[in-house]
Amino acid sequence: MMNIHKQTGKILMPILVSGLLLGACGQVAESQASASTSSSSETTAATASSATDASGDTTTSTYGTYEEEDLETTYDEAEAVTINLSDDGTEASDGVTVDGSTVTITQAGTYVINGSLSDGQLQVSVGAEDKVHIILNGVTINNNDGAAINITEGEKVITTLASGTENTLTDGSSYTLATDETEPDATFYSKADLVINGDGKLVIEGNYSNGIRSKDDLILVSGEYDITAVNNGIKAKDNLSILDGTYTVTTSEGDGLQADNEDEADLGNVYIDGGSFTINAGRDGVQAISNLMVQNAEMTITTADGASSTSVDTAESYKGLKSTGAIEIASGTINIDSADDAIHANATISVLGGTINAASGDDGMHADTNLSISGGTVDIQQSYEGLESSIIDIAGGEINVVASDDGLNAGGGSDTETTTGTFGADSFGGQMGGGMEADESKELNISGGTLIVDSEGDGLDSNGIITMTDGLVIVNGTTSGGNGSLDYGSSFDLSGGTLVATGTSDMAQNASTASQTSVGITYDTTQEAGTLVSLVDADGNTVFSFSPTKTYSHVVISTADLATGDYTLVSGGTNDGTESNGYYTDGSVSGGTELATLSITDTITNLTSTGETATATGMMGGGGPQF
Repeated sequence: MMNIHKQTGKILMPILVSGLLLGACGQVAESQASASTSSSSETTAATASSATDASGDTTTSTYGTYEEEDLETTYDEAEAVTINLSDDGTEASDGVTVDGSTVTITQAGTYVINGSLSDGQLQVSVGAEDKVHIILNGVTINNNDGAAINITEGEKVITTLASGTENTLTDGSSYTLATDETEPDATFYSKADLVINGDGKLVIEGNYSNGIRSKDDLILVSGEYDITAVNNGIKAKDNLSILDGTYTVTTSEGDGLQADNEDEADLGNVYIDGGSFTINAGRDGVQAISNLMVQNAEMTITTADGASSTSVDTAESYKGLKSTGAIEIASGTINIDSADDAIHANATISVLGGTINAASGDDGMHADTNLSISGGTVDIQQSYEGLESSIIDIAGGEINVVASDDGLNAGGGSDTETTTGTFGADSFGGQMGGGMEADESKELNISGGTLIVDSEGDGLDSNGIITMTDGLVIVNGTTSGGNGSLDYGSSFDLSGGTLVATGTSDMAQNASTASQTSVGITYDTTQEAGTLVSLVDADGNTVFSFSPTKTYSHVVISTADLATGDYTLVSGGTNDGTESNGYYTDGSVSGGTELATLSITDTITNLTSTGETATATGMMGGGGPQF
């Protein structure tokens, strides 16, 4: 796993987050309960790491870096300064100055904030190497023309939401700024590293622009957050790290969560290590300018009006999870309803585990370079194209894809430029027809897992090669011409697993090379959806049985149980075995109509439903004959 974080110059010794939380927060993520700890007397931090246990599951610590002081919510009351905010006049004290309705903390230390300001500001302005601990103890601050809390200087400000309290920060719709200034631009604004912890509640209304913004690192450890903002709900410049907490974020014109430092290669990351999120975003749900890493989180993300959005500006971005770099998802549950791509990376996407449910007005998952799924559950319930990248690797997991165009597309380039005025109509590498040459740098590799595809375009599409060595793949392909359940530009090497692909026969393809038997069957008439197709061997054993969900006139079958020899092709009837996604793993077919005896003579055989050798009908982009 990747761990990219801001270098502080300190010695950071790794400690797994379970130990930290037991000592400081009393909370332990279930997946981390067995983790061991180590510590340093100077600084203790949680850093990302991974290991594989005996069962083969990936166990992780944290992506973000959380120092011991970030988790600390307690304080020495005898040394803390109490500030009672009041419209009638807040009293100054050591480390606190008051200028009208502006209350400023000027020295390092711990400050307990009570009371309210109807039109004022709490400001922190300390030395560049000073740290401040603020306890919000039931505070209400409104500022009609600026930030409610404005941290102008300091090394780090740790804000604790006191237990059992609700704290409300509100700003106005316009700020009083110098003519050459654009900041502050958030209700809770910080030019220093900002940490928020505790188990109280923070309510923020960002009427001017952002809700919470840090110009450095922003670390959210715990607490309950209810944030509405015109622009971004929660924004960091350097890194945004979230360990836990409950977040309700609503934005009208911006992103839900964002990190945007594009000047330094190792910054601009979003690390989500836990928490519960409900995000309704006017633009992207979560955006990282560098890398986006997610684990142990429960997320529900809606962008614009969801996958069925009809009135969005296609020059804008409405993606669920978005990264200019890499995206990694290790665990948790992520539900996305997005007008644009559900999950989008300009580099790579890696799904190691967790549950992803997505409905998209464009692509379910899009990565410019590589998209890999090795575990978890991925359910693309609505999309233009389901999984799209130059290279797609399926090594594990339970994957379901519903697409109005291609189910899986190993193409090339980027689909971030939309020229047609609607999502889902831009191309990624184009179709292989029309004389386009094959590109063997484009790959679709399947080595495990379960992949179920329901597509109106091509089911499995690669501008270059397809390889399959293991796993279960079921394609209920297109019912109209111009596409096929299998479409490759160069080759399809099949050596293992189970493949079932049904669709139309006019542009159908079988594997091009195989060490495991693969048979393509072309019907002379269209078969009704739900009509069982079965192969029975000479001894009366049912070696294959499948019920397509759509009408079909071609089927490709490859299983380890299929060998050269004679089989009876049976249409219809019933199977008394175990069924999943229309595929029967055991049992026997009864009833139905015996159409023909099929003589499978080679590892790749193409026949008609009457038992004759199928004749090639044309070429599909240079990938081999169609049958």
